[in-house]
Amino acid sequence: MAKQGKYKYRQRNILIGIISWEVIFWLITYQLFNVLGVFSEEFAGEKVVFLKPHYAWFLIIVPLFIFLQWYIQYSRNKVVDGLGSKNLVSTLLRPISSTRAFVRFFLVRNVIVFAILALMQPAFGNKKVNATTNGVELIFATDISNSMNTRDCEGEESRLTVAKRAMNQFINQAPAAKVGLLVFAGSVYPQLPLTADKSAAKMHVDELSTTFISNQGTNISAAIEESSVFFSEEKTAKVLVLITDGENHEGGIDGSLKLLKEKNIQLLVLGIGSPKGGLVPASPDVKGKYLKDDLGRTVISKINENMIADLATKAKGDYLISSSAFPNINPLLTQINSSETTNEVDLEFEVKENRYQWPLFLSVVFLIALWVWESLPLNQRKEE
Repeated sequence: MAKQGKYKYRQRNILIGIISWEVIFWLITYQLFNVLGVFSEEFAGEKVVFLKPHYAWFLIIVPLFIFLQWYIQYSRNKVVDGLGSKNLVSTLLRPISSTRAFVRFFLVRNVIVFAILALMQPAFGNKKVNATTNGVELIFATDISNSMNTRDCEGEESRLTVAKRAMNQFINQAPAAKVGLLVFAGSVYPQLPLTADKSAAKMHVDELSTTFISNQGTNISAAIEESSVFFSEEKTAKVLVLITDGENHEGGIDGSLKLLKEKNIQLLVLGIGSPKGGLVPASPDVKGKYLKDDLGRTVISKINENMIADLATKAKGDYLISSSAFPNINPLLTQINSSETTNEVDLEFEVKENRYQWPLFLSVVFLIALWVWESLPLNQRKEE
C-alpha cells in the first residue's frame, strides 16, 4: 500500500528552504552593493550605478512567485487529504518530490532575479566613446529671477518649470555637439561650461532654482555679454538660446548685441509667460505669500512680448512666446538645424560601461541548469 506522504509536499521544509535562501541571497547582494558604493553618494572609489533603476519594481515578481508556489503545493496537499483512501490516492496521482520542487523553484527564481538585474543595467567603470557630429555649440542663458516663479503657464506651472522642460527638449532634439548653461538675474553665474555630456547638462537643468542668485533683477545685457565669451574659439556654428519672461530691468541691450554680431553668434529667444501675468511668489517653495513693491502692493508679473520681439529683431535672430506647459519649440529647432557649420567635430568622451551582460549570463546559466534538471528522469532522482 502506498505511503500517502509520497503524494504530499512537505510545505514547511520547502518554505524554510525558500526563506533561508532569500535571506542569504539578499544579505550577500546588499554587502556586495555596499562595497561597490551603490548606496553611498560620497563613495570615493569606482562605484556601480544602475542606468535603469526603475526596473527594480519588477522584483515584486519574487514574492508573488513564492506565494504561487506555496498555493500550488497547498492545493495539492488539500486534494490528497480530501481523497482519503491511500489506494485511491496512488491510483489517481503520481508521487512527488519536495526536493525536486525546491530545486525547481530555486532555479526559476534565480533566472527571474538575474534577468531583472540585467534590465536595471548595472554600469561599472568607464569607457571612451568616439563620435562625429556637426559643430553646433548651444548655450542656454536662463532667467532665474523671482518673476520666473510666477505660475501663469498652462496648468498653473511656474515659468521656470516650463523653461526646464523646454531646455531638455533642446538638448534631446537639437543637433548640438556641445551644450553649456549660465543663469542670470541681477547678475550672471556660469552654471555649466560647454560639454559633450548631455546627461550632465540635463542634470544641471533639472536642478535650477531661483534661489541660486541672491542679487535680484533681470540683467539680460550682462547675460548676453557673458554668453558671448562662453563659446569656444573653434570655427563652429554658435547658438545662444535666451530664456526669459522679458522683464529687463537693467537696459544696455544694444552694446551686448554687437558682441553677438562680431562673434557670429545666432540668438534665439524663448519667452515664457502669459500676457495676463500672475502674482510673483515670495519663494518657490512657499505658497500663499507673494512679493510686494515699496508701496506695499502685490507685484504682478507679465511677459514683455514687445521687448522679446525687439531683441530678436535687432539680433537678426528668432523668438517664440509660450505659456504652454510643454512649449512647441520646433520653430526654434528649425533655426538651429539650419545653422551652417564650417566643419565636423570629432568628440571623445567617457561614459559608464554597461555591465548588463554579467547578470544576464547568470540568468542564462540558471535557465540552462533548469532545462538540464527538468530533463532528468524522475525515477533517477532519489525520492523522499
